[in-house]
Amino acid sequence: MLNCPVCGSAEWICRYRIKDWDIQECANCRFSRIDPMPVRETRAECYSEEKITERNIKQKNALQKFSRVMKRFFGKITKRGKSGIFYDKLRRNLAPGAKILDIGCGDGSFIKTAKRYFTCTGVEISAHLAALAGKDPDIKVITGNFMSVVFNKDKYDGITMISLLEHLDDPFMALKSCYELLNNGGMLLLKTVNYGSLNRSITAAAWTGFRPPDHMIYFEPSSLRLILQKAGFKKIDIHATPFSDNMYCEAFR
Repeated sequence: MLNCPVCGSAEWICRYRIKDWDIQECANCRFSRIDPMPVRETRAECYSEEKITERNIKQKNALQKFSRVMKRFFGKITKRGKSGIFYDKLRRNLAPGAKILDIGCGDGSFIKTAKRYFTCTGVEISAHLAALAGKDPDIKVITGNFMSVVFNKDKYDGITMISLLEHLDDPFMALKSCYELLNNGGMLLLKTVNYGSLNRSITAAAWTGFRPPDHMIYFEPSSLRLILQKAGFKKIDIHATPFSDNMYCEAFR
């Protein structure tokens, strides 16, 4: 990734140093990336059962612990977890039985809900998680890196990317692929970390959104809108509050 995938600039500014990685920011549009970037062919190794278990039990610092507790707390109060938000948006915009592709479906927790109303397919890089999702006979699961999967002539009415975009090494090609996989009028829903968050400005390199090499790329709302437009999407709505570490987006073909 020599040039910025959003605006094409070749000028980068090193903003932070986290362990073995620099966080580099595009001098023009503020899209950010880690350097060095991992080799794509090695990504599946990061999501083995052993690595997933290791991450789940790894001790977090106090700020990360507090952030996770507060997210769970407000999720219970509002009953508006990320899966519920995505499911509600799909139901408002798509007909019963519409074809849904969940990229980075994990153990299938979202599509196990969405299948009540839609025909669901999942893509998951982790063979361990894909096997868990595939235990449900009503769900088709493709095991592999989305950036390398061949879909042939399959088309979908809705595509979801829940906390997935930040894990991909080529965001433009990923979003362009989503655009091409959608039927006309189809919708893309995604959630990703918000580099424009005031929390990131305050906490700097300690920001909870930084997780190299797992999280490789970072968008602000403005740069996310630009790359979605570049990929072909026309109607784009991005939701991000100033202190939120995440942002939600819906975009239509």
